[in-house]
Amino acid sequence: MDSMNENCIEFLRGQETATVTFSQGRYLARIRKLAVERPEECQITAENPDGSIVAHIPTKWIKISPPRKVSEEQRTAFAERVKNAYTVSEKSSDPGEIIEEDK
Repeated sequence: MDSMNENCIEFLRGQETATVTFSQGRYLARIRKLAVERPEECQITAENPDGSIVAHIPTKWIKISPPRKVSEEQRTAFAERVKNAYTVSEKSSDPGEIIEEDK
């Protein structure tokens, strides 16, 4: 594939289908997999010489989701919860067993 890295999503308000063009590997793989798994919803309409593909997908699949903003305190608290959960699971031979921590 050339150095072309264009990815494009096109749809009009009210349409149920969007036209997508991808040249990036992770999107190519995802669209190809969806075209096999869900052919009634995802159709590859062109595979271009540069390696990019054009496909039709439902507009309901289009989502913009920026990453959550997490403060350093929240990040530290989450890491501590994960660490504690991992420690507790190591002490238990039965995954469903509840272990009371030593005080």
